[in-house]
Amino acid sequence: MVLQEYLKKYPKLVELELNKFLNEKRKDAEFNPKVLEMLEVISEYTLRGGKRLRPVLMIVGYKLYGGREENEIIKASCSIELIQSYLLIHDDIIDESDLRRKRPTVHRIYEEKYGDKKFGENLAIIAGDLANVYAEEVFERVNIDERLKFKALIKLASIVESTGYGQLLDVFSSMLDDFSENDLLLLHEYKTAKYTIEGPLILGAILAGGEDFSMISAYSIPVGIAFQLQDDILGLFGTEETIGKPVTSDLEEGKKTLLILKAMEKDEYREKIRSILGKKGIKMEELESVRKIVRDSGALEYTYSLARELVKKGIEALGSIDSEEKLFLKEFAEYVIERKF
Repeated sequence: MVLQEYLKKYPKLVELELNKFLNEKRKDAEFNPKVLEMLEVISEYTLRGGKRLRPVLMIVGYKLYGGREENEIIKASCSIELIQSYLLIHDDIIDESDLRRKRPTVHRIYEEKYGDKKFGENLAIIAGDLANVYAEEVFERVNIDERLKFKALIKLASIVESTGYGQLLDVFSSMLDDFSENDLLLLHEYKTAKYTIEGPLILGAILAGGEDFSMISAYSIPVGIAFQLQDDILGLFGTEETIGKPVTSDLEEGKKTLLILKAMEKDEYREKIRSILGKKGIKMEELESVRKIVRDSGALEYTYSLARELVKKGIEALGSIDSEEKLFLKEFAEYVIERKF
């Protein structure tokens, strides 16, 4: 399978370039021990794991549109992984998360070291901001036409902008009683689909000299929404080992997933879910009761069925599978609803 080949080959190459870039930044930071400490934290957080899907998709977008400088696009793809660090560091603060990929979040690292919660959050905000700047700096080191790099930088800013709108909707979602399925799907489009799939593919396509990205968008938006729907299923029904954070996290954050919204449409389940959603220190029996409600109400099947429909729509947008890159995208779309982590 092309998907397996790409996911075996490119994440390792991306990590080598990321490590090289971050090593250089650490050397630049040796003028001050606290600055160096922050570079160590950013580096560890960025390199601690993850599937590197976004860089791989950026490479696929580049090759799909005829790009041939593989070494240069691998270097450039580090930008989207640094944007990932920037957004996740800030997201962890908003969600008050203790863990990311089974290790302490940046604000918790600093809180534990210096003994002050607000101080830890302040430093994590700075760390996230620096990761954002480094994402742009990556392009300076890439030997691709300057005009194309400039267009890619504008697109990178657009991706962050869209994600910001999605994050805004996400923060409001837990407060709004009338937050609907349509509101949620719009949130997923902006916070996940544009950032996780469409954005990286278009970034790569831009660097290859592409101009018409309509096929990418028609594929990416439905597949990206399906990606998040499956993520939410895993978030509720997975294990801490597979999702890298406590299994009660989504419920404690008051996260209104489609699973929760559909279950709450049933009168007999609404109050029970409300009594648990957003509660701190949720017990396993409470988690199991929500899981049972989501199954019994039909919310699980509804969510999974919608994800399958969206994936089918995305694959149809590819048209004839006439290249290795399109085959990758087809296999990736199928992987979205089959993945277990």
